[in-house]
Amino acid sequence: MKHALRVAFASIALAAGAGAGAGARMQQPDRVVAITIDDLPVVAGSAISDWASVTDRLLGALRRYDAPAVGFVNESKLYTTNGLDSTRVALLAAWLAAGHELGNHTFAHRSANTTPLDEYLDGIARGEVVTRPLAERAGRPLRYFRHPFLQTGRSLSYRRGVERFLTARGYTIAPVTVDNQEWVYARAYVVARQRGDSALTSRVVADYLRHVDTVVAYSAGFSRTLFGREIPLVLLLHANELNADYLDTVLGRLRAKGYRFATLETVLKDSAYRSADTYVGPAGMSWLIRWAFTRGVRIPNEPREEAYVQALLDQR
Repeated sequence: MKHALRVAFASIALAAGAGAGAGARMQQPDRVVAITIDDLPVVAGSAISDWASVTDRLLGALRRYDAPAVGFVNESKLYTTNGLDSTRVALLAAWLAAGHELGNHTFAHRSANTTPLDEYLDGIARGEVVTRPLAERAGRPLRYFRHPFLQTGRSLSYRRGVERFLTARGYTIAPVTVDNQEWVYARAYVVARQRGDSALTSRVVADYLRHVDTVVAYSAGFSRTLFGREIPLVLLLHANELNADYLDTVLGRLRAKGYRFATLETVLKDSAYRSADTYVGPAGMSWLIRWAFTRGVRIPNEPREEAYVQALLDQR
């Protein structure tokens, strides 16, 4: 889910100082991140029998780090050839019971670039048929929407049509300020495990964890470029086997870097998230990139996966 710009990535130095005089202590910025997890109940590709395990492990990691999350649902995954599957619906109920929120990620995860507007809007409406009453029964709101692939439309009329529809249904668009290639590593992880290659699996995991470190640093640094400070961030992840196994590690590394976990509601109160965004086009990209595009600010290339990771997918 990367934008089309492919210039060489330049790392951005992060520094924060306070006070004056020889004895002044360096102050760390107040680092805050909201965790959002897409494609609930579970990303396609995991064995159906593993869905409950993936859900339990994700929720366990969030619980251990006291990290609130919003899980964005594709309701098409709740159905089998026999209709609505109550065991899959129960996985969403587990997120709510754990104190998290659910959001609308459309019914079938179709692209705004290729889906006619009326069909896209229908996908939003169908994407809440099960989730909304489920959330209401749990006393939780259904208030956030996330565009599949972070694509908001090729034309201004399309984009505005979606925005008006969302507003009328009480939704707030959930932006992303830490976009990443996690989904590519997740697929490579599955391939490596299917091959039974433990060394390759370990390499994919190690590079994935380094990638998350890098994209978080990129976003924090780019926010300093745009706003003169590190803004609260919104991290995009997916409900997949890789995160089921390593979300604990990801959250631990974030905490070690000084991040505290906050609700999406809290993060979106920051004034940065009211910045102008005039981007219209095919790219799906983070809101930091959108804000920079609107301001005419140079956009450093986002971190990418290693070549061998992509090659694993090509060799499947």
